Amino acid sequence: MKLFMDESGNGNASQPLIVGAVELGEDADDVEEKIRNLHKNLFARSSLTGLPSFEEFRKNGFHSSTDPREVSGPFLELMRNTFFRAYMVVTDRTGVPGGAESELIEFMYVKLLSDLLIRHRHEPELLCYIEQSEGMESIIRRLPDSVARQAYKTTGKAVPLPQLNIAMVTKRDYMSTAIIDYVMAAVSRWLQADRITDPKKWHYRAFREIEPSISMLYSFEHGRISSRKDPLH
Repeated sequence: MKLFMDESGNGNASQPLIVGAVELGEDADDVEEKIRNLHKNLFARSSLTGLPSFEEFRKNGFHSSTDPREVSGPFLELMRNTFFRAYMVVTDRTGVPGGAESELIEFMYVKLLSDLLIRHRHEPELLCYIEQSEGMESIIRRLPDSVARQAYKTTGKAVPLPQLNIAMVTKRDYMSTAIIDYVMAAVSRWLQADRITDPKKWHYRAFREIEPSISMLYSFEHGRISSRKDPLH
């Protein structure tokens, strides 16, 4: 089982802080290959040469906040035709213990990963790829033990759990990390628009596009926002 994880809103107090994971099943390698092929095809778009955001895409891969529409459109279409499950925890920074933002992020990673360990307790191993970012190396070293302790605390008993193996990667290492990046971007925009439910509003339509793939979206302040069993619609 492969998980691709990242955080959103860190360093920007005006945005919700989100930690998210995308789960890809047995076809994870095929999905990665499709994303790499799309990158290769879009890379050759000579009409975009010299556009700073396109040159950034060429260098570092897909990224929702900077990709030009000629790139984000085809990537979103690929996502629509890809089976994945997304899990996210979000906070407005009032309902999570900790002072520094790094402490909030670590708490959120522990919470999300412990829930995923329990959810997939019959799997032998969870391979977790976290996108490289400043300050994450020390957190990653602590995560396996912290996550296991939290999982045992949650279940109240010593149940068998998968082996959690975590690696820090760049988008060029695993381009599949872009999926959770795009999912969290859509969720963040919708949350910042006060969870609007007007189909005429683009933020809402973008959220509805990805909601069928959301297995869990949980707010530390407001509880469950959306899940596969209890979607918004």
